[in-house]
Amino acid sequence: MTVQYLCTPMYRKIYIIGAPGSGKSHIARLLSLSLNVSAYELDDLYWDPDADRYGIPTDEVRRTRMLNDILAEPAWIMEGIYHSWTRPCFEQADVIIVLRTNVWIRHWRLIRRYLAHRRRSYTGKRETFTDLLRLLAWNHRYEKRQLPKVFADIGDQMNKVRSFTNSSAAMTAIVRPV
Repeated sequence: MTVQYLCTPMYRKIYIIGAPGSGKSHIARLLSLSLNVSAYELDDLYWDPDADRYGIPTDEVRRTRMLNDILAEPAWIMEGIYHSWTRPCFEQADVIIVLRTNVWIRHWRLIRRYLAHRRRSYTGKRETFTDLLRLLAWNHRYEKRQLPKVFADIGDQMNKVRSFTNSSAAMTAIVRPV
């Protein structure tokens, strides 16, 4: 049985933030399909799309221009770990979803993604094992070191924040079955 969803009109601009492996991309794809709204991964803005490896940031002027183009759209879904340079997103968003998935689940997802990217058939940018270790360490400290900074940057937009421990709960809160 397929469940159809109706868009909740008050949520036309949705910002999803959380640690790596928390399910941001997954829920962004689901919401995009359910609400018929374009979804954007902020990694595609932050990391230089023309670089052949991870770790090379996009020029700030170019990144800001790309972000402003998305913000000019009447509806959008954005997801990422970013907070300081995305403050305009918090201001425009109708809802800010904070995913607080268990750290061990996030670690498992990151390891599984790394292994999938190591396959010969994968055509995207390849992470090194050192990249994975750095990401796991950063991810492990996310709640203690990064999340307080996220909430500080959200600032006076905290009334828009909805916090969830999994993507299913977030989906249910944002869209409703027909």
